Amino acid sequence: MSVENAAEILIVGAGPTGLSLAITLRRYGIPVRIIDRNAEPSTVSKALALWSASLEALQGMGVVDRFVAEGQRLNALCVGEGDRRLATLAVGEGIDSAFPFPLLLPQSRTEALLTARLAELGVAIERSVELAGLGQDASGVTATLRHADGSSEIVRTKYLAGCDGARSAVRQTLDIQFEGYTEPQTFLLADVKIDGGDLDHRSIYLWWHDGGTVAMFPFGNEVWRIFSMRGADSPQGDEPATLEEMQHCVDRYGPSGLKLRDPSWLSIFRINERLAARYRAGRCFLAGDAAHIHSPAGGQGMNTGVQDAVNLGWKLAYVLNGAGDSDLLLDSYEAERRPIARAVIAAAAQKQHLSFGASKLTSRIRSMAVSIFGNIPAVHRKLQVELSETEFAYRDGPLVALAAGKLGGKRTDVGTRAREASIVDGPGGKNASLWPYLSEPRHSLLVFEDESHPIPLNDAVEQAGNTLQVLRLGSSRDPDGEARTRYLLNGPGWVLVRPDQVVAARGVGADFTALHAYAARVLRPKPAA
Repeated sequence: MSVENAAEILIVGAGPTGLSLAITLRRYGIPVRIIDRNAEPSTVSKALALWSASLEALQGMGVVDRFVAEGQRLNALCVGEGDRRLATLAVGEGIDSAFPFPLLLPQSRTEALLTARLAELGVAIERSVELAGLGQDASGVTATLRHADGSSEIVRTKYLAGCDGARSAVRQTLDIQFEGYTEPQTFLLADVKIDGGDLDHRSIYLWWHDGGTVAMFPFGNEVWRIFSMRGADSPQGDEPATLEEMQHCVDRYGPSGLKLRDPSWLSIFRINERLAARYRAGRCFLAGDAAHIHSPAGGQGMNTGVQDAVNLGWKLAYVLNGAGDSDLLLDSYEAERRPIARAVIAAAAQKQHLSFGASKLTSRIRSMAVSIFGNIPAVHRKLQVELSETEFAYRDGPLVALAAGKLGGKRTDVGTRAREASIVDGPGGKNASLWPYLSEPRHSLLVFEDESHPIPLNDAVEQAGNTLQVLRLGSSRDPDGEARTRYLLNGPGWVLVRPDQVVAARGVGADFTALHAYAARVLRPKPAA
């Protein structure tokens, strides 16, 4: 069988992670091929929440306006016990982002919007195609693909990305361990319509009573996603979920007066908390659920996968376009993203155990805690900022080490996310958003200066070429110093922002020592062999 050249990167799996990776790569002009073993896209809702960091990334993909137009913004999280509402937590408070709110949108629509964007960039998903085997050497990956008609194809590609879910064929073929455990409890899931109860269709409800819990999420046209844990008095084992069983859980544990009807999805599942031992094996990478899975509490699984894709995508693109040190860039992916996944898994497990602890004593303790802490604004903000994924910091890996500075973890420190700011832009001198500049497929150098004494830019800027854009922010563009203050500078200085909106380096005045070190390894073209 002959070996054919595929695109420079083969992506296995066309869910939100694989699609985000493909779109990111196409922004840099990288040829990609994306396959999926399923004959049709998923029609079930699956993941619902899109948090702020993912919406920021979607702006870079050129598609966020479509999500904001179609998604549903949340108003509040309502927490109660029996007939009592214990707390109402406003959603979005405290999130420092260009998009300071979560959206609810069925995963099927998320995939459809991303698929349409990828088609605009010239790539179609190849369906009913699965990975049957792979091998690799120093110069590339050889993959065997099996098509629906039983035929096989052997392709050669420079890199391969496994975005193929929790049962990842890529991960299994590479013999990478999926470390972790499976929770013993069986959970119920239903997408239904609800009559009665005077529910706000822009709020989430978390309710418990008599040792059990019900969580209800609104989405779509009057549809609710309901979670509960199968109790001792319910069918056991792998018996399918029924509308009657779900109604029993809501009657027993949830707000009163609710009647469920018209189920579009009924399912049971067990929660896995697992993390891949490695994210990279030579020229092969794992991202999304192929690399990490956890409790749906907090709705962060899909979001973490999108962030994986954006992080990996720009680094692969730089390498393939001949910029930077390939080993440094590609090794930094696991070093940065795996610790984030570990933290997300731990936080999701904690939220799941707190919310669904199945005893009357746990319910009483939970109600007391919500009554005491649930109406404290600072507690609300801390929870939402954590879920938004805007405050995660990269503290390890070769890229952040290049900054040669203190990694404090405060926003706009090296390794943290950049901040949105209002600047003056355009011929009319109107206020504009900084974020679209930071969403460009290249690094952004923000130069904060006194316009009467502009900071001279050094040769690192000149040698970076089109991998770098410079945005001078003097008094005409930052008249009130808002942007400078938000980037924690008291006077002249500069901040370098990566294409994934993470601060790469920073300095005071005209000291570009850190920029020189970073540019030499990341921005400049590799010397000819």
